[in-house]
Amino acid sequence: MRLDQAVAARFPEVSRRKARDLIAARRVLVNDRPVAVASREIADDARITIVDELPSIAILKETAGWLAVDKPSGMPVQPTRDRLQRSLEELLRVQFREIYLVHRIDTGTSGVVLFARNREAAARLSHLFASRAVRKRYLALVAGAIGEPRTIDTPIEGKEARTIVRPRSTKDAATLIEADIETGRTHQIRIHLASIGHAVLGDRRYGGPQAKRLMLHAWRIEHESLGSIESPPPAELAAV
Repeated sequence: MRLDQAVAARFPEVSRRKARDLIAARRVLVNDRPVAVASREIADDARITIVDELPSIAILKETAGWLAVDKPSGMPVQPTRDRLQRSLEELLRVQFREIYLVHRIDTGTSGVVLFARNREAAARLSHLFASRAVRKRYLALVAGAIGEPRTIDTPIEGKEARTIVRPRSTKDAATLIEADIETGRTHQIRIHLASIGHAVLGDRRYGGPQAKRLMLHAWRIEHESLGSIESPPPAELAAV
């Protein structure tokens, strides 16, 4: 079936003419990739996504090989299973077409995310992250007072994990901290901080006090081949 026909068939609220307009604007993804040809034949089981809106994504740094962007809190990095919310990866594909994710941060976390723009760069950058050559620093607002730097090296799911925590300021029974992670385990900062009784505010999964968002921000990544890429702290953290 032609793509414009398939869009109109699967989305009753979209006419075939509107489908062609969306396709021409590269707002239709087939199997997570934008397709700009309305007459293209697609398989019956192909996954079709319409990107209704294109929210503004701040670009922090761009080269021919990679792109660093400032992800807002609440936006998933990759497509979700139910596809009810557009992911950062999908939105960038609409704009840049060829995009390769080389590292991730949690949906609730804001800040720097790096994407490669070709396969060669993707392989090189993925190796840098996997080998822990890229330095990653976060900001977090955590429960309670932390008076001095701490190193947390409790294993996570049987694997080594190391987080270095440095307090910056304390206000209203909460502490703004910097966190460097020397390993990249899933939810590492959140798990480690909760394990010492200082869960991240807004982290319902690990017992953090209530807040309007997860108060965790991917502040800076550094490597000699990338330079230092920094995302301005969001207002909720900058105020502290």
